[in-house]
Amino acid sequence: RCDGRVEIFQRGTWGRVLDDQWDMEDASVVCRQLRCEEAEAAYTVPRAERGTGPVGLRGVRCAGHEAGLSLCNTSLPEATGIMEDVGAVCQG
Repeated sequence: RCDGRVEIFQRGTWGRVLDDQWDMEDASVVCRQLRCEEAEAAYTVPRAERGTGPVGLRGVRCAGHEAGLSLCNTSLPEATGIMEDVGAVCQG
């Protein structure tokens, strides 16, 4: 079972994934990318477990069929709204 806070590795560094509308389509892409079968849950991470590193992606909008998070649409860096660290639970 895969379960935890989502990060993305880009340009040699790990970055946090922040979102204000994280959903099952987004989590499904994460689970597929990790080869962890189907998504069971998409959630925002509790404050005590939030990351402190740089932000890798903000405002992720996946359709659910993408092979990886980097292929999903993202909001502009200037996006407003409360963005929180996100997590996913996968079956396998």
